[in-house]
Amino acid sequence: MDDMISHKRTGSNFPKYHISWVTWVRLVVAGLALRQRSFSKDCLEVVNSLQPPLEVRGAEHIPSRGTCLVTCNHYHRPGFAAWWITVAISSAIATHRASDADKEVHWLMTAALTLPGNPFRRIVIPATRWAFPRVAHVYGFVNMPPMPPSPDEVEARARAVMKTLRLARRLSREGGIIAIAPEGRDAKPGELGEPPESAGEFIALLVQTGMPVLPAGVWEVDGRLRASFGPLFVPEIPSERALRDKVVSDQVMGAIARLLP
Repeated sequence: MDDMISHKRTGSNFPKYHISWVTWVRLVVAGLALRQRSFSKDCLEVVNSLQPPLEVRGAEHIPSRGTCLVTCNHYHRPGFAAWWITVAISSAIATHRASDADKEVHWLMTAALTLPGNPFRRIVIPATRWAFPRVAHVYGFVNMPPMPPSPDEVEARARAVMKTLRLARRLSREGGIIAIAPEGRDAKPGELGEPPESAGEFIALLVQTGMPVLPAGVWEVDGRLRASFGPLFVPEIPSERALRDKVVSDQVMGAIARLLP
């Protein structure tokens, strides 16, 4: 099986995306055995198969060492799953970081799919609730309950936030990267969605551990996948809590928007 993930060309000039069956088998085996793998190495292997190759812009903004918080856009379309955004960003970072220990990116990922309106959601959602925590364990990610938030997941979300903050404090001391998509869900292709309530406040908490923000944008243009990075910055965090969420969120989403067409 030479093409595990592909899409039909629909008149637009899109790249060809695929993940080999060998990579899938390795991930499934690691997930069943709860054995950790290097996400950066797997991403580099996958990206090397892209035709045409991934284009990276603004790589000079990626710090060669130390800590930062990557914030990026989030969307999907038929033939383009959102994980290609994480793959593109992680492979670009791995290429430009100084040491193997600094190459890994700790992504915040959903704990399950929601699939509103999907007739198979009663089968698929429980399957993702089983599989996604295993993927997170394999790659050192943090699972966050899916958006929009469910009232019965308040405690799970609080635990995920605290786990992320502990990770951020450790990485701020030792050097390392956390990455999030503030929108927390798919937006329409070519658009940025509005981050959910409290996303800006959460980012502020991460920044206050010592992590500057590295904005990133991923999209398809001229027949290829492009990942673009902007300058590191520290958002202004208002002392008045009532303003903090929107002010920080607007700064971060504005930095991402400037990287997209």
